[in-house]
Amino acid sequence: MPALKVFKNFSTRPFAGDDLHIICLVLGTYRVLQCLCLIPIIIETLVEKIRGGNLRINGYPRWCPQFSLGESKAFLVGTVGEKEIDDLVITVDRFGMLFTVVASIFVFVDFTWIMCVWSAASIGTPTQPMGRDEYLKPLIIFKMFAVNVFPLLLIALGIAKVVEGRQNNYGCGDEEPKFYPDDRPIYGLFCVLLFTFALELLVFPAILTNKIVHLIRSSKLVRKTYSTRAKGERLEQCLGMIFKCIALCSKGQGGHDLKNKGEWRDFASNLMEFANNDAKVDVVLSDMYVGGKLLARVQAERRFLAIQKLKTTSNQQQDESLDDDESTGDFVDHSTDRRQLLKTKKSKNKRILTLQPQVDGDYVVSEKNVLSSKSAEDVEILTASAHFSQYALYIYFDIFDAALHDFDLPEGCQTFVRDCNDLLNHHNDSFRLTRMGCEHAHLCYANFSNGIAATPYAILVDEMKETVVITVRGTNSLEDWVIDLQYVPLPLDECGSVCGFDGEGHYCHKGVLTRAKWMYNDMKENRVLKMLYSNDSRYNAYNLVVVGHSLGGGCATVLSLMLRPNFPNLKCFAFEPPGCIFDEKMAGKCNDFIVSFVRHDDVVPRVTQPNLELLRDEFFDVLARIRVPKIQAFRDIRSPILNDSNLAQRNSKVLCRRHEIERDTTFYEQVRKFRTERAAKNQTGDVSVKLYIPGRIIHLVDTSGDETTYIPYWASRYEFNQVVLSNTMLSDHSMLCLPDILHKLDLDNIHEVNTFHKSESNEEENEDPHFLKFMLCSFPNGRLPSLLVVSSLMACVFSLLSNSVCKYFKRESTLHYPNSTVVPGFNLSAGLYSYTLKQCKDNNCYEDNPRDLEDSKYCQPYPLAIVPDAYWKSARVFGAISLILGLFGLAFVSLATCTKMKKSRWKAACMIFLVGTLCQGLQFLLVQSNLCNKMPILGREDVAKAECSLAKGAFLSIAAMLLLFLNAIGCVCMFKIK
Repeated sequence: MPALKVFKNFSTRPFAGDDLHIICLVLGTYRVLQCLCLIPIIIETLVEKIRGGNLRINGYPRWCPQFSLGESKAFLVGTVGEKEIDDLVITVDRFGMLFTVVASIFVFVDFTWIMCVWSAASIGTPTQPMGRDEYLKPLIIFKMFAVNVFPLLLIALGIAKVVEGRQNNYGCGDEEPKFYPDDRPIYGLFCVLLFTFALELLVFPAILTNKIVHLIRSSKLVRKTYSTRAKGERLEQCLGMIFKCIALCSKGQGGHDLKNKGEWRDFASNLMEFANNDAKVDVVLSDMYVGGKLLARVQAERRFLAIQKLKTTSNQQQDESLDDDESTGDFVDHSTDRRQLLKTKKSKNKRILTLQPQVDGDYVVSEKNVLSSKSAEDVEILTASAHFSQYALYIYFDIFDAALHDFDLPEGCQTFVRDCNDLLNHHNDSFRLTRMGCEHAHLCYANFSNGIAATPYAILVDEMKETVVITVRGTNSLEDWVIDLQYVPLPLDECGSVCGFDGEGHYCHKGVLTRAKWMYNDMKENRVLKMLYSNDSRYNAYNLVVVGHSLGGGCATVLSLMLRPNFPNLKCFAFEPPGCIFDEKMAGKCNDFIVSFVRHDDVVPRVTQPNLELLRDEFFDVLARIRVPKIQAFRDIRSPILNDSNLAQRNSKVLCRRHEIERDTTFYEQVRKFRTERAAKNQTGDVSVKLYIPGRIIHLVDTSGDETTYIPYWASRYEFNQVVLSNTMLSDHSMLCLPDILHKLDLDNIHEVNTFHKSESNEEENEDPHFLKFMLCSFPNGRLPSLLVVSSLMACVFSLLSNSVCKYFKRESTLHYPNSTVVPGFNLSAGLYSYTLKQCKDNNCYEDNPRDLEDSKYCQPYPLAIVPDAYWKSARVFGAISLILGLFGLAFVSLATCTKMKKSRWKAACMIFLVGTLCQGLQFLLVQSNLCNKMPILGREDVAKAECSLAKGAFLSIAAMLLLFLNAIGCVCMFKIK
């Protein structure tokens, strides 16, 4: 951060200079895919060279019927170039070698560039570049205008070859080709490779487009459209279009009521004010990820330290209790390491020591009341909430299914209404919720409409509890998400005057208030409540309970406030409601009839504008505290922490302390201006009114870490003034298991403080402490594997060349005839699969006279008259095995530069290199073959006797053997170090 500015109007946004590791990874993967296409082409080119497939006989390629090398003499002697002997002209097609060499150079240069960029991008920290851009800028310019010349050249070569190859009936004239070259799989790989090269050249149109867009944006005609307000309007339109597209693509998820006519205005304007003020802070996506992860660890560290303080306080109180017991003569059994979270007093209530977050992010230990089985009110509230919570779950899907399939709701109808006489007839059992196992409840009314204002809800009668229940559905459609994000405060004055409560000077969540008003008006219109509580109704003495989950919980609380003037005994149970429903005073006034439930680290009750502001400020602080390169911080957050006690140590390696933050940086100056501006706007904007969770709050704390044991205690609404970043912040909002949790609460259970917050799972504790995930060029095994990669690569190249060259040995031979005549034979440079083609020294030569011939630059496969013996075949097999083992070893040591390797794996790699060394040495069995000794010639009585001396291929084989052996020694050093 900020984005790297390459030219005046061209930058790397949305990536910063230290984000180019991502580009390196993507480009490296792209190069690997290209190598997967290029390697078969290289192998095919080498094989064709060995077989003589790159030669053209009298201008005809090998797929033409006219292509023929003649008999045995022609295999030894030919004319190269324009010199004609016996009408045999041999030319060489150099395209294959030229293309593969240029492509290999390009891949090598680009891999080198990637490593240079990787190293340069690792300089500095996210907020302190330390000259990083000065290194990266010339590298990017070199990439754009020098390296990209290679794909342009390769595309030109490839197109020219394709055009030339298809001319004149693929070079065969009037004859039909034996096969078509573009029908082979290797041609498909060649086309794919050309296509990937062409994709890279799109960088130039992208630069041009970026330039044009920048010129348009900087013009006077459109400059005014880039203000914060204008950006908010564009964001509103974009959000509306996105959700409309989602609605069209997904059936059953709603969205049909979204007209993109102001639904997103409040959220879009608040978001732009929240994150994109005039005083901009240069933050890119990777900064958000790394900063968010580190912020979660900082929060975990603060909680851990606070828990230690809580343990100390709990132990002191336990010791005091023990002294009191001893003084009274009572015997109490205390385990040695048991630190009790709850302390039992002689009074009816139990107390819990909780952690309450402060504005500065730290925690204080606060003592709270735990719900107790000895308190009749606590038992009544928990029993009722556990019972009625099932209706908050049923309204999502089950009640609609029952109305549709059991109560004959017409298809497409959104409202279920019972006849007035039938509604008051208590003998009618046709509408009981038997499908859900609730025979004691029957459905009276339901409206399943879902729009910007409309929300699904149902009215039921629970005869077991003698209660009329109104249940409101939570977020389950695109319209619900729109309402969730309309969190700006609206005054309750008008609503209070209509409904009969004092709303003067009070505020409410805009979207929730809109939904509550719609339900209130719908109930007045259908008159179901009025009929149920009429004088003629047997239900007029029943209690009224309103329940809901998530958004439905928030709507239930506002609806309860609107209905309570007419139903003074009304109760409301809001399960995991949004954290921004009422202002502070109104939330306190609801204590008499609203009970809200928050489960552990659930994020929804904690998402308020002030909490998000605090989270953003903490994020900026953590980002400024990072003192290592971003890639190193990224590796650290990916490595698991097995014990919470290691949090402080791990964080100290990546983060400096608050007072050590470098304040003389561009980033910190941006943050200071941003905070000053935002603080001023918060005092005058709509968000200056803080909204809270309404009523009394029961916090369910997971004490086991496996969602089986919870502590319910009476919490303060100020305990939720911080968004907790944890692994369960989203899953804790689920309604599916909440009824079971409430039913299984054991108010008499004693819990331990060391299970107050979740720790790492047992699986992570059993992991290898040296475990490190895959990370390119992280060198977790030290720098030696990088040297092994270079030597392994060289060994593989040398081994490949030793197998493919036609100058492995220099062969000097004599021909022995049956009459004991001995004449000099042809002196050849011979390899495992081919030999060097002979050519005349001049136009006046005798082909059977070795003195008139010389080695050409071209290789030819051996003629059919030469039959390899067992030694020769064995040399070929061992050479191939050595090359394969070398490639396996290269792959292993390459992985060793990216991930941790165990000792046993280094031993296996050592064996691979040793066996490869042995096989490479056994390639010299060729010395014992008939090629270098006595060789009978098929179909002839004379015998050729030869002697071989080392040539280029043999020296390459020796070099490959030495390198493989050095790699084996390096692997020994690695597992000795282990």
